[in-house]
Amino acid sequence: MENDHFYNETKYCTRCADYVRFLRNLEASYCVHCGSKVKLFSAKDRRSFINGLKEDKERRRKKAGNNKRAS
Repeated sequence: MENDHFYNETKYCTRCADYVRFLRNLEASYCVHCGSKVKLFSAKDRRSFINGLKEDKERRRKKAGNNKRAS
């Protein structure tokens, strides 16, 4: 199993329009290439992540509903 190392960690830079390595301080993280603030996800990946969470929640809710017994 491959261990993730903090040197390989990336975040999304809107100016570079790519996932980049970054420098972090106590308040924010900054792109090592252009110096702008970076975000955890791009807008597209954020929407995909949130939709995936919603789908998982619905699956768990349906599964829990099937496991309930009628009294």
